[in-house]
Amino acid sequence: MNEGINLLEPNKKSSSVVILKHLQTTRIIVVSLLFLVSAFSVILFILVAISPLPTLKNQEQSLELNLLQSKNDIAKLALINDRTDGISHFLAKRQMLDQTLGVIESKLSGNSVVSAIQTNSSSIVVTVDSNSLQDLDNFINGLIVLVQQKKDFSQVTLVDLANNQSTNEYEITVKLNAL
Repeated sequence: MNEGINLLEPNKKSSSVVILKHLQTTRIIVVSLLFLVSAFSVILFILVAISPLPTLKNQEQSLELNLLQSKNDIAKLALINDRTDGISHFLAKRQMLDQTLGVIESKLSGNSVVSAIQTNSSSIVVTVDSNSLQDLDNFINGLIVLVQQKKDFSQVTLVDLANNQSTNEYEITVKLNAL
């Protein structure tokens, strides 16, 4: 009679089997997920180990260190480049008077000496000292020949002729207009 009254016992056996099956299924899923996670972790570790990423990071750090160390050198190079650009700009704008002064000096004769030169963009004013008026005459005539040949100058103008009696020297100032 006890068997007929106890209604819970047959259900108890069947529910424990279902619970055991669910537990076993859950264990299999958990173990397989654990295996998958560990397999992916090992694969990821191997990929990171054989990838060039760590060496690239080391190279980046060494290059950054080199840049920091050479910062002063880079600043000096920038300053030098700026100054050479300024010098180049200045040289491009300046008048080239080498040949012009060479031509003027070639017309000097005897003991004539150039004592002063003034220049601007269109003309040159030259002062020449000499003990002889003949040397000064030869100088002016040489400049006149250059103007007539239209080589270096377009016009010669006598600005001043002076005599220093204490030293017995003559001084002539000539304005030469450039072509």
